[in-house]
Amino acid sequence: MIRKLFMLLLLPFVTLREARNSSFLSFLHIENTETLFFTKTEESISIRSSYRDKRPNSSYLFVQAEDPKVLQVVNVTKTLSDVTNFVINLVTDEEGETNLTIQLWVSEGRRERLIDEMKDVRVQVLKGRMDRLPQASMHIDRRILALVLPTVLLNKCAFGCKIDLQVFQTVWRRPLPVLLGAVTQFFLMPFCGFLLTRILALPEAQAFGFVMTCTCPGGGGGYLFALLLEGDVTLAILMTCLSTLLALMMMPANSYLYGRLFGLSGTFHIPVLKIMSTLLFILIPISIGIAVKQRMPDKANHLERIIRPLSFILMFVGIYLAFRMGSVFLKTASREVLLLGILVPALGLSFGYSFAKISRLPLPACKTVAVESGVLNSFLALAIIQLSFPQPKADSASVAPFTVAMCSGCEMLLILLFYKAKKRFFLIGEDKRKKNSLI
Repeated sequence: MIRKLFMLLLLPFVTLREARNSSFLSFLHIENTETLFFTKTEESISIRSSYRDKRPNSSYLFVQAEDPKVLQVVNVTKTLSDVTNFVINLVTDEEGETNLTIQLWVSEGRRERLIDEMKDVRVQVLKGRMDRLPQASMHIDRRILALVLPTVLLNKCAFGCKIDLQVFQTVWRRPLPVLLGAVTQFFLMPFCGFLLTRILALPEAQAFGFVMTCTCPGGGGGYLFALLLEGDVTLAILMTCLSTLLALMMMPANSYLYGRLFGLSGTFHIPVLKIMSTLLFILIPISIGIAVKQRMPDKANHLERIIRPLSFILMFVGIYLAFRMGSVFLKTASREVLLLGILVPALGLSFGYSFAKISRLPLPACKTVAVESGVLNSFLALAIIQLSFPQPKADSASVAPFTVAMCSGCEMLLILLFYKAKKRFFLIGEDKRKKNSLI
């Protein structure tokens, strides 16, 4: 009895802040509370609430923008009379950044009581910019792609001339490198992406974008970097093709699993045609290169000589295009997003190389497994996001694959420069030792 009286006396002294911080008394819910991106003149926000009115229409929502020059509240509409779900209609005046304060109030006769409050809901207004820049950049990028596409096909054909068919037989007898790459790409990397997004508390859409990027198969740049780092080129091409084929099964499974873990509803559209076209885009020119090597060895030798210069050109063009297309999204990226963009390819490289080294694979195979685990086809994740999410949530989630693609290209370039510099110093040291031994 005394304990009950003590609890009753204590309850009035519980502050409103403490009540809001407890999970069972938090009523207001909004998606992407980290940052809301507005790109049109008129925008709306849906607010979900678990609070029910004791009397019809007794509750209302108060919304205030910190900077009325950037954002103005037009009206607040209640969806149902007894359930406090609201739609906030807003008008954007100029580009900039501001914060929203959202409060849920209830009228109890002449007295009004604050039920819940959301402070500092960050809003970025990018009116016009998100529409104009992608169109302008894509207009220029199409011209570049028209020039680069024949070079890409020629380079893939040259890679086909470099394939050693005996490696296929070796991999068939000992498929450990392929299995290590598949486990890292489709199981370990998505799980790590999920954990990191939870630790950094990213919004659901952006977090899902990162997980989908982590579950992508190896990209076409994988065997390009494997060649420049003196890895096993044939193994790299085989791993890229097999991981792209496995993606038809693993990407839908991972999108369903992690979508449910993030609490995202709806159907996630897997770009099956895009995955198949990616696979054919790799297989057809490489098959032509294999046929050229078998029937015209002299021409195959000429093609092999141009692989390295073409690969360097395509590497720099790929990094440029990634930055050009992703620059719009990069402007809206937070520090957490940039940190994840750096971590994702670095973790893939580290996991792949470590597992291959522990498995005592040859050094070229270790390099190949690392590259195939770290260089991902991020644009497949971009296709899933654009097909599955409405705007502007799709643009917010698309930051993830673009950031990973840009960071991956820069990291691989740094690794390549470090490897070439180390090799050059080693050769210079060897020459000096030989000269000293002759003297």
